Formats: sequence, C-alpha cells, structure tokens
Amino acid sequence: MKRFILLFLMISLLWVPGVFAADVPAQGSNPVQDEAGLLDSRDITAISKVTAGEAFTFHVLTVDSTEGMSAADYANDVFNSWGLAARDVLLLISVQDHDVQLVFENPPLQAAINTWAKGKGAASGSAALTKLLDTYFIPSAKNGDFTEGITSLLSAVQQIGRAGSNSGAAHSGSGASAGSQGSGSAGTGSTSGSHGSGAAGTGSAALKNSSSGSSTAVRAAVFIGAVLLLGALLLLLTGLRRSKQLSEQKEQLSSLLVQTNQALESLNPFQGIVQGKTGALVEAISSRLSTRLVDISARAGQDAKPALYRLRELQKALEKLRQDNGAFRAALEEDEKQIEVISEADRHVKQRITTLKKDIPELDEALQVLIGKTGYSLQTMVQDLQTLAEKAAKADQLELFDPIAAQEFTEDAQKRQTKIGKDLQDVSVYNDKLKAFSGVLSDTRTTISTLIVQHSLQNMKVRPYDHLEQAEAQAETIKPPLQSGDMDEVRSIAARMDLLLAEAVAMTERQGQIRGQNQRDLETVRTNWVRLKQRRDELQSRSRDAGGRFAEQHLASAREALTEWDTRLREGAGEVPQIETWTSDERGEFDQARSGLDRLLSLQDEASAQFSDISEGLDALNSRLDKINRLLAEGPARVDAAQSLLQRNGLARRARSHNPLIADYEKLTLRLVSPPFHLDELETLARSYEASISAFVEEANRLVRQKQEQERQAAMALLLEQQRQQQQQAQHNNNSLGGGNHSSGGSSWGGGDSNRSSGGSSWDGGGNDRSSGGSKW
Repeated sequence: MKRFILLFLMISLLWVPGVFAADVPAQGSNPVQDEAGLLDSRDITAISKVTAGEAFTFHVLTVDSTEGMSAADYANDVFNSWGLAARDVLLLISVQDHDVQLVFENPPLQAAINTWAKGKGAASGSAALTKLLDTYFIPSAKNGDFTEGITSLLSAVQQIGRAGSNSGAAHSGSGASAGSQGSGSAGTGSTSGSHGSGAAGTGSAALKNSSSGSSTAVRAAVFIGAVLLLGALLLLLTGLRRSKQLSEQKEQLSSLLVQTNQALESLNPFQGIVQGKTGALVEAISSRLSTRLVDISARAGQDAKPALYRLRELQKALEKLRQDNGAFRAALEEDEKQIEVISEADRHVKQRITTLKKDIPELDEALQVLIGKTGYSLQTMVQDLQTLAEKAAKADQLELFDPIAAQEFTEDAQKRQTKIGKDLQDVSVYNDKLKAFSGVLSDTRTTISTLIVQHSLQNMKVRPYDHLEQAEAQAETIKPPLQSGDMDEVRSIAARMDLLLAEAVAMTERQGQIRGQNQRDLETVRTNWVRLKQRRDELQSRSRDAGGRFAEQHLASAREALTEWDTRLREGAGEVPQIETWTSDERGEFDQARSGLDRLLSLQDEASAQFSDISEGLDALNSRLDKINRLLAEGPARVDAAQSLLQRNGLARRARSHNPLIADYEKLTLRLVSPPFHLDELETLARSYEASISAFVEEANRLVRQKQEQERQAAMALLLEQQRQQQQQAQHNNNSLGGGNHSSGGSSWGGGDSNRSSGGSSWDGGGNDRSSGGSKW
C-alpha cells in the first residue's frame, strides 16, 4: 500500500507544475493586476480611478519577467487570453526586462496617436506608440515612480482618443464610400467588408473568437483537473497525518499500561504486612490499579485503524483515544501520589518517632526547672507533656504495621512539642511582664496627664483613665492562668491589657489634635463669612446692573439663587456662637464642635461654587450681547468685499440685490438701541442677518467661478477644434496609403550601456487592426 501511495505522490508532483505553468496570468477582477508586487494598495487605488474612461477601458499588468519570450509577443498573448475587445487597451510592464508594451485593436485610436506623434516629429504606427511611451511613461519609470508614469500615460491616451473620436466622426461618411471602391483600410468602416481585404479582417475576427473560446474551455478543464488532484492529495495527506496521530496515541496507551503495572508492583512490599489505615489504603490502590490494567489492555486491543480516506472515522477514533488516555493518566497520577505518601511514611516515620522520644525527657527536665524557679504548678503544661509522651508511644507501636496511622500520631505529637517549647519560654516572659506592669501603668498615667495639661483638655468628655483602670483589672486576672500554665489564656489577657493602655493614650492625643484643628477651622469659618458676604454683595450689585440691560427672564434664576443662599448663609452664621462654646476649654466638647465645623465648611464650599456659577451666568449674558454687536459691526465689511469681487469681474449687475441685508441690519440696529434686551430674539435676528450675508457672499463667489469655468471651456473648445482640423488632414493623407494598420516599436534606456530605439511598420493591406508598441528602461 505504501508503495502505491509513494508512486501516486511522485506522479502528482511531476504533473502539477505542468498544470500551473501557464504562460499568461489569469485575468482578475481588478483592472490593475500587480503580479510583480511593484505597487502598493494606494498606488493601485489611484491607478484604478484612471482605468475606466468614457471611450476606453485600460488593463494594467505588471510581471517580474516574460521568461525569455519577447515582451511584444507576451503582451499579444495576454490580449488574446483575456479576450479583450476594441475598447480595451492593455499596458504590460515587465520589471526585470525593463520593458513596457501598449496593445489595443482600435484603428481610430491608432490614427489619433499617429496624428499626435506627427505633431511631435515622430513616425506613425509602432513608432508613434513608442514616442507616446517615451514621452509619458519612461521619464517617471527611470525615477522609480511607476504610479506617476502609468497615470500620466493613461490620461494622455484618453485625451488623445477623445480628440481622435471627434475627427473620426467627421470622416465616417468618406470612409464608407471609399470601402465600396477599393480594398479599404481597417479603420475605414464596416462597408469595406464587401470588397478587397475587408473580408479577411472579418474572418480573422471570427477565428480569434473561436480560438479564444476553445482555449477558455481547455483552461477550465485543466483547472478542474488540478482542483480534483489537489483535493485527492489533501485527502491522502490528512488521512496519513491522522493515522500517525492515532498510532502515537496507541503508543502512549502502551506506555500507560507499563506504568500502571510498575505502580502495582511497588505495592508488593506492603501487601500482607500492613494493617489498619495503611492496609486499607494499600488494598484500595491495588484494586484500582488491577482494574485499570484490565481496562487499558482491553482498550489497546479494540478495533483496527480506519482506512486513510475515512477522515471522519479517523478523527472520532483519535479524539476518543485521546480522552481515554487522559482519564487513565489522571487516575494513575493520583494513585502514584498516594503510593508515594505510603512510601514516605514507611521510610521516615521511625526516625521522627526516635527524635521525638529523645526530646520528651529534655522538655520534662526544663519544665521541672521552671516550676522550681517560679513556684508555679504549671499543671496544664504537665498534662500537655504527658499527652505528648502517650502519642509518641502510640506512634512507636503502630510504626511497623501501620505507618500511615503512626505518621498521623507523630505529626500531632510534633505540634504539641512545639507548643510546649514556646509555652516554657513565655512563662518567664509574661511573669516578668506582670511584675513590671505597675511601672508601665504609672508611666502611661503620666503621659496622659502631660497631654491634658499641654492641650488644656481638663474638661474633655472622653475618659482615658477608665481604660487604665480596666487594664489594671485585667492584670489581676492574668495570675491564675499563668500559675497553672494556661499560656493561651495568658497571651489573650496580656493583649487586652496592652490594647487598653494604647487606646487611653491615643484618645487623649486625638482630643488634643481635634481641639487644635477646631480652633484653626473656626478662624477659617469666620474668614469665609467675610469673603462670601463680599461676593454676595458684588453679585447682587451686578444683578441690579444687568436688570437695566437684559430682560427679566435672563436674570430670574440668578436672583432666586442669591436669595436662597443669602438665607442659608445667615442660618449657618447663627451656628458659629454655639460651636465657639463647644470648642472652648471650659466645655471641652471637641467632637461635637468638630461635627458642626465640618458642616459649616461644607456649606461655605457649596455657597462659593454656587456664587461662581451665578457669576459665569452673568458673564455669559454679556458675551452673547458682545457677539451680536460684533456680527453687526463685521457684516457690512463682508458685503462690501463681495460687491468689490463682482465689480472686478464685471458681474455687478448679475448679483442679487442686497436690499434684504439692509432691512435685517436696520432691524437689528433698532433693537440694540432699546434695552432691556431679549437675547433670544436678538440672536434669532442675528442668525438671519448672518445667513443672508453668507448667502450673498456665496452667490458672488459662485458667479465668479461660473464665469471662470465658461472662459476655460471656451479656450478648450478652441484647442479641440484646432486638433480636429489637424487630424482631419492627417487622416486624409493616411487613407491614400492603403490597407490595415499594424505597428510595433521599442526603445531602451536606463540600466543599459546605451540608448537604443528601433521601430517599423507594415502596410500590406491585410485585415489586422491590432496596434502595439513598446519601450525599455
């Protein structure tokens, strides 16, 4: 089977390049097809805007190289392969060959280019196309600006073609009559098909259409075959990949089987020996591992691998095997952890028990020394030590047959050992602390007294000395648990004692801080009252002044706010004497004074913000009025400038009358001399006045632009008429030379050692209407 697959792949790899080795790129949907990567997206967008014209549709193709084929032949193959028509113009750019080709089948366009080239001193036919390329494309290409070269060339062809179509219409009648007498050229009209070589031209077109249709069918068949072949290859490769993954998962399953067996064998030293918790745990693990061995073996021997082309069945088998492997592996890892716990207990529990049994006598000796030194019974610690010895003995009994249970007893005994060691140390610490407490209490009392005197807190409402009394009472309760050795209770009582002492000092310090802050804030409140009263009086004065300029509706909200805040501030000022009493040393109600001060400070901040809003509102009224006055002053200057522009261009009579502007101006001026002002009405009039001015200015600008455009079109019409007359004469001269037009040409510049130009034309009376020309850089 593998031999057939390998042979199939080799044949496929030999055949596929032949399928895709097309001479011509397939035509895309975009008229700009950048196979060489010469342009970026912005360049392509810019060029695409030029490709679709009224008379012609341009197709731009860039390639890296024509791979040995001449650029002219390659361009003609592209023209044929893409099935381009008479209105299509192909521009081919070969980057590595430094070659550019222009191809089309449009005799009127060729005639127009011939006329243009004659005006430049160049010959007709391909030489004319070469001259066109050298003029519009090559200079930009030499500078590396291909986008500019392409757009310049396409725009020039469009312009020349439009000029040619005008002259071609004038000659259509004479071309038809000439076709009835002689051979007729390809550009003379459809009647030439009845005589001479015109019939040959028709046959050539039919043959071209037939060849194009046949080649399209062949390419379609080749493409379908290639797609089918690639699909078969993809199917085969996907099947091989999934089959390999399935084999890898089965190898992992085999590995799990070996690991499970190894885990089961690691339990052999414990089976039949251990008892209790260890025995039950070993039995449960062994049962699970045995069952898992059977399951893994059964899973490994399940149905054979699906065929390579049955991708869905391969994927389902792969996912199921992955899931089973994951479940087996997770369960095995959990059992291995428990086996490690058993092995760890078996290896180290004996050593831990030995160390514990060695430390117990030392703890007992230290306890006896402490009892003799302090005279305390320390009965709780004696009992804890006895419990420690019992647990150590129990662990020693279980160590051989039940290491898990022995380890649990050992861990509990080690925790008790640590606690007893700490309790032994803390007995001396707290005994010393109890002896020194009276001195600490005295120092704390002195600190509080100093703070009271320093901050004049004799009448403060808090009672720090109550906390000192509570701490002293706690010191009396600590003695019994200390004598019995209940060190947990001793630590709890000592922590409460320290907290009471710290709180007594902290509350005294806080009262001193509040008293000082109250005095500072009280002074701030007094200062703020003076400042707010001044701002209130100033705003009331501004409001009265504004009443003579603005309508009442603009000032009502500001006046209501001033009245409201005048009342609230008076009420707040009435609270100050009471706060002064609370914060005095005689009353000492510092916390209550603090609350009142915070309330007054918040009220003053709110009042200050409200006064700022009122001030901004009054400023806004003045700004609105100033804007209206400014518009009224600037409007006449704008109108005068527009009238001056019309007069300079001789259009003063064509402009609309600006009498409405005068009416709006007079109406607005009349309102502005009669206060109080209703700003909403004034702004409506101002907007109307400004809109009228803008409309007048825009009308003046439009008339000027219209006149300039008419002058430009007249000049262009004169130029086109001159070109039409020249082309008419050139067409008459060309018709006297004979039949069809086929042109080719080229030139080189840039990277070579010299500039080379060559060109030629054939005038054999044939029916070929294709024009092509090229150039190199």
